[in-house]
Amino acid sequence: MFLITSSAQALTRCTFCKYSVNSDALTCPKCLRKLQWPVVPERSRSARVIVRTGNDAFIRHPHARIRLYRDDRNSGGDLVGHIGSWGGPTTLRYLLRFDIPQAFANAHVSLKAFKPTRALLKLRIADGGRHNGLPIRIYPLTRPFQAGSGKVTIREKESDGCDWYHSMPLVVWQREGGDYAEKPSAVAILGEEGERETIIDVTALIADRFKDFANTGIWEDPGMIIMRDPGRYGYYGYLTIHSFEAHRPGPTVISPELFIH
Repeated sequence: MFLITSSAQALTRCTFCKYSVNSDALTCPKCLRKLQWPVVPERSRSARVIVRTGNDAFIRHPHARIRLYRDDRNSGGDLVGHIGSWGGPTTLRYLLRFDIPQAFANAHVSLKAFKPTRALLKLRIADGGRHNGLPIRIYPLTRPFQAGSGKVTIREKESDGCDWYHSMPLVVWQREGGDYAEKPSAVAILGEEGERETIIDVTALIADRFKDFANTGIWEDPGMIIMRDPGRYGYYGYLTIHSFEAHRPGPTVISPELFIH
């Protein structure tokens, strides 16, 4: 049964916790359970752009380091990395920036004239990690980062990219672990019920980038940061996901994707 608010917005009830949610919501904002799976044909609709390139890096607090790998240093060249908790609530974080202007140029779609109505981020799970069903929150970065080229077995002391304390060599984060805005944000459960991929509604974050572009005429997008949701207590462990470096030619995509409608 649908509910109609004074602003004529259609609402329905979450089938799990009975919380009132928008009828087109993918996830319940209260219990974070999936309400519906978005149907996303791989290549259809002229008003949709798929972004598959960009920069990313996994950063971790020194409390979560593995001494053998020195992996609290930059790891911008890794095929996979961790999101979640180890030695602290949000010590394993993922920095991600999609090359949206390049994707629009390749698709021959005007970036300036485009008005996004929905943006979906797809992440693929590389393995089960220590826990399935990790609650995550995504924030917009306010400072650009440099991905670097460090890999699991190659961690140079003089890093060429970001880490927990630096957005790039010699440039310190104002906020350790990444400079980001608290709002808007997106929430989801990564790898819920053992799923190998997770689709996350990041419309609010992407719409803000387009709004700034419309106002200034300059595209500025430092990217986004993904971490275990700091507002949900009692969840520990981590999941391993594929990065941009895992991109490979062919019909099967395992690296991150952004679908902009």
